[in-house]
Amino acid sequence: MDLIKAFDLQKDDVITITGGGGKTSLMFAIGKACTRAGWKHLLTTTAKICISDVPEKQCLIADDINAVVRQVEKEPQQEWIVGKELLAGQKISGFADAELLLLRDALAPIVIVNEGDGSKRKPYKFYNEYEPIIPDLTTKIVHVIGAEVLFQKIDNATFHRSELFAGAETVFDEAVFKKSLEQFVKNKLEPQYGQLPKILLINKADQENREKARIMGEIGKLIFDQCFIASLKEGWLEQC
Repeated sequence: MDLIKAFDLQKDDVITITGGGGKTSLMFAIGKACTRAGWKHLLTTTAKICISDVPEKQCLIADDINAVVRQVEKEPQQEWIVGKELLAGQKISGFADAELLLLRDALAPIVIVNEGDGSKRKPYKFYNEYEPIIPDLTTKIVHVIGAEVLFQKIDNATFHRSELFAGAETVFDEAVFKKSLEQFVKNKLEPQYGQLPKILLINKADQENREKARIMGEIGKLIFDQCFIASLKEGWLEQC
């Protein structure tokens, strides 16, 4: 699984990951790809990351952005996950745009992989007005969805913030999937980030979800600049 080639990553990219169903797993996978390539990189969030998801030796939390810069310069090959503070001992919060800009400029060239969304471990979500949180210095957006959502009932068992779904439909079928992607691109990306490369990753395309992923991929490739089906767990992806 060559994510650098698939996503056409550059050594100074800032990738923001949105959606649900594998954002954190994708963030770590991109980090490992950068490590294998010998690229300086760090992982962060403009939402919140559960501390339990982060290996302790990789975690770097400091409210002073210059302290983060010094530590990354000291150990540039470490797969750092950086944050500003630890909230209630459970979640890592990230930095503001100005701090991320300072971080990028001080450590350039560096790949920054940012998790810009929260989904409470659900495979997809519906959006509040303030979500997702995409930094201004983002150069690529990867939107993630779990293939298992197709044909599922629209409720909180499967979808984060299901109460925000505005339609009359009760099942997340092909038409609802298409409409959800189109609304996400139109309402969340086009106003400010429409010129950025937009990548859709349909994750969990393993076993019984493979055919669902292929159906979703045929729809997604018409809406996003690139579309992939993948199993991050099994370590593969293919372009739609």
